[in-house]
This record gives sequence, structure tokens and C-alpha cells, in this order.
Amino acid sequence: MTKIPLLDHDSKIPLHQQAEELLRKLIREDYFREGDIFPKETDLAKRWSISRNTLRMAIGNLVKDGLLERKKRYGTVVKKKKITTNLDNWYSFTHEMEDKGIPFKTLKSKVSVLKAGEEVAKMLQTEPVQPVVCLERIRSTEKSPMVYFESFFHPRIGLTGKENFDRPLYEMLDADFHVVPVYSQEEIRAIGADEKIAGLLKIKKGAPVLERRRVVLDAGRRPLEFNICWYRSDCFTYSIELKRPQL
Repeated sequence: MTKIPLLDHDSKIPLHQQAEELLRKLIREDYFREGDIFPKETDLAKRWSISRNTLRMAIGNLVKDGLLERKKRYGTVVKKKKITTNLDNWYSFTHEMEDKGIPFKTLKSKVSVLKAGEEVAKMLQTEPVQPVVCLERIRSTEKSPMVYFESFFHPRIGLTGKENFDRPLYEMLDADFHVVPVYSQEEIRAIGADEKIAGLLKIKKGAPVLERRRVVLDAGRRPLEFNICWYRSDCFTYSIELKRPQL
């Protein structure tokens, strides 16, 4: 294993921030793997020529974020945090990950034009024989797939399938087609992966996945997109905050 890189004491970036960002990078890139015992604070502080209090500020944030876990009489252990996505706000996947500071990449992308079919037509309130643009993507923060998307767009938008889908989706729809997504109606359930989903996400058939079905509507509540996402359950969790009504 190569040596841990040094910090830049001449940089204007505070040392505790440099340490935190570097440790996040090392965990993300599997320099420190899940289950590994983290280096002793004294050794790491000595290598970086920083105080233990400075180092503890960085490590404390990683513990808070679930990337490290302190265990009594055992030491600090590396954990791989599941990505938590909230239900009380919704964005495109790109903006959702950027907002969390999580780098990701598209492992596979395919655009096609096909007949809507019964289910898609029902969700988009169009005809089953109506041609629609379908966007399929596999995305991840690592080499292994984490989520598979299928998005179907209402013909009213005017998409042809030749658009630049590398841009954040809803940003592109707004800028190029003057279409503004406003509402999202969602259903989420746990299912066993069928043969297709298992193959795409590189998991065993029947393994648990989170299936998220979303219909995106404009301000007039007209459907714009029908989107189905399959998330590996070992990579994602969902959270929601509810406020109890005052009696």
C-alpha cells in the first residue's frame, strides 16, 4: 500500500479541512476499505505534523457522516455509508448527488424511441401506440452499478432522443424546452430483483432492491416524465422528516 499523502501547510485551506477531504477521498477510493482498522490518531497526526485536536475535528465529521465508527477496546473502523436520499424534497439524480457532495458517474446510457405501451401510456396519459423517448442509465459512485433508471417522456415536450442527456435532466428541460417540473408523485417499495435488474446491477436474482416509481408533473399537473429507478438496497436508504400536526 502506498503512503498516505501529506497535507499542504502553506495552503490557505485549514488543516482540519484538508485532513477531512483527504480522508474522505482515501475511503471513497478504497485506500481504506470497509472493515479496516483506521490508523492510530497519534501516528496520523505525526505524519501530517498536526495536533491531535486538529485531526479529531476531521475524524469527528467522518464519524458523524457514518464513514468511520469508533469502537471501545477495538479502535476506529472504516464503514461504507449508504447514500440516504430524502423524500421531502426531490431533484434530478445529478443535483441530488451534487448537493450531498457525492461524486458519481454514468456507467451506461442509452436513448431510444419506442411505443409507450400500456403502463407508460397510463402514467403519461397518452396512447399506448404513441412514440415516446426512453432514457436508460446505470449510475454509481464506484465501479459497480448502484442504480438503474428508465425514464419515459411525454411527446408534448418535444424531445427527439438526440438531446445532450449528460446535462442535469430537469435543467435541460427548463433551458431548452421551457418545461418546468413542479410536482412529483412517487411510490416506493422493496422487491426482489428480476433477471434483467439483477444483471444490470450485478447482483443475484431475487436480491432486495428499492423500486421507486415517479410521475413528474408541470405546474398545470400535466405529466412530463414517468421514471422508474431500481436502487441496490446495500447502497441506498430513504429518509423522511414529518411534523406532527398541532392539536
